[in-house]
Amino acid sequence: MLSAFGLAAPEPPAPTPVVGVPAQAMPGTSSVGIVSGVKVGSSSLDVPVGASTYSAAADWYFPTQPDGTVRAQGVMLLQHGFLGSKSWYSALAQDLAQQTNSIVVVPNIPSFPFFTCEGCTLSAVPMQRGVAALFADPNRVALTQSAAAAGYEGVLPEKFVLTGHSAGGGLAAAAGGFYTAAVSSADDDLLGVIMYDGVSSNGTFATALANLDARGTPVYQIAAPPQSWNANGRTSTDLVALRPDQFVGVVLANGSHVDSLIGGVPIIDFFSQLFIKPSPPGNTQAVYTLANGWINDLYAGNGPTDPQYGIYGAPDQYLVLGQTAAVVLAPPPIVDVDRYLGTWYEVGSIKQFFSLGLVNTTAVYGLNPDGSISVENSGNYFVDGGPQSRIVGAALPVDATNNALNVAFFGPASATPPGNYSIVDLAPDYSWAIVTDPGRSTGFLLTRTPTISDALYQELLNRASVKGIDTARLTRTPQPAAARTPISF
Repeated sequence: MLSAFGLAAPEPPAPTPVVGVPAQAMPGTSSVGIVSGVKVGSSSLDVPVGASTYSAAADWYFPTQPDGTVRAQGVMLLQHGFLGSKSWYSALAQDLAQQTNSIVVVPNIPSFPFFTCEGCTLSAVPMQRGVAALFADPNRVALTQSAAAAGYEGVLPEKFVLTGHSAGGGLAAAAGGFYTAAVSSADDDLLGVIMYDGVSSNGTFATALANLDARGTPVYQIAAPPQSWNANGRTSTDLVALRPDQFVGVVLANGSHVDSLIGGVPIIDFFSQLFIKPSPPGNTQAVYTLANGWINDLYAGNGPTDPQYGIYGAPDQYLVLGQTAAVVLAPPPIVDVDRYLGTWYEVGSIKQFFSLGLVNTTAVYGLNPDGSISVENSGNYFVDGGPQSRIVGAALPVDATNNALNVAFFGPASATPPGNYSIVDLAPDYSWAIVTDPGRSTGFLLTRTPTISDALYQELLNRASVKGIDTARLTRTPQPAAARTPISF
């Protein structure tokens, strides 16, 4: 907490003597798999902030060769998130250094401005410009001095990657944009930006993306589903909109905003999951796998179109990652109403008071003479052939994407946004759909067949989770009518 206010007591330098040996880059390769260990040193890092200088306590992670030297392929800044501290990210930093052969520096930057210099906070533009200046300096004086005080003897690698969690991800993106604007194309050593559920809240994101776009610099996000701690996924949505038709990252199924920091400090792991959201088994490892692969591809000059180390995918593609899964970031679906019409079977839903006990639940959509969509929802209570529930209404899309509609069962339908029926995910062949409402208080898994495999049901659950639907409240809907066997005469 003291770190968040910039009041943490200065840490005495803890040098870890290591010797840096220049590594000759080989195009198309990444020097991964040759690191035998990681040594950690600490020092202070002087960040220029306007007319002031902020002296940040920093930890340095040095990937060592079997002979004890460092032959790193790049430098990486890893920035903690809002209310965070560098020690919380020790496990992530260790893994990044080990698996990408990078020298990783993790500085403490305050979250609040009350007791520090003006602009000396994570989301302040002067601080973000200052971080950019650390790398834009041709001699990298402040970085070199800080690394030397932490025990590093030698010249730091020129190539670098900017990364960060939460507001630290926003800082990484902004700093990348400011750096790109400050250096010529020939002097640009920034390989890419990796955000761990990054949140940009100070209006710099669009400009930063435009600057980075001009150089073709990748920006990737490993996101959690929309939740209050990531501003309901606003930065992920903006990233998709600002870089259409590009791979920009993934959303982890049932993910927590703290997936990336788990493993650093046990007590922080406990309280962060208690107050934010538990991190499911496998999610932190998925963060490591994704980030390491992408970063090693950045060093090798590869990417989504020619991957060598990283895992990518087409927009909305479902990826299985060990114990967990992810969905590639994508814009909301554009719905062809004619293809969407017909019979849908509910195979899972968040039950409402009127749907408790319903089985054989179906939704049938057609066209009314006035151009509106006819809606007929029906089912049986408790058992196949039980008392029938049936309600008829009408619906109208609220915009040209047709993925949001207003459904009315009493009175005429309205085309006024935002609608109460949101199609948030849809199979390319219209074989399944995931439906909710703008507030995500409801959830429906719809398929064209009354029964589906357990694997597909799990995929639909995971897909629903990345769209912000509370899948803990979502239960399977029985379709016993599907088991009827016709009687032959």
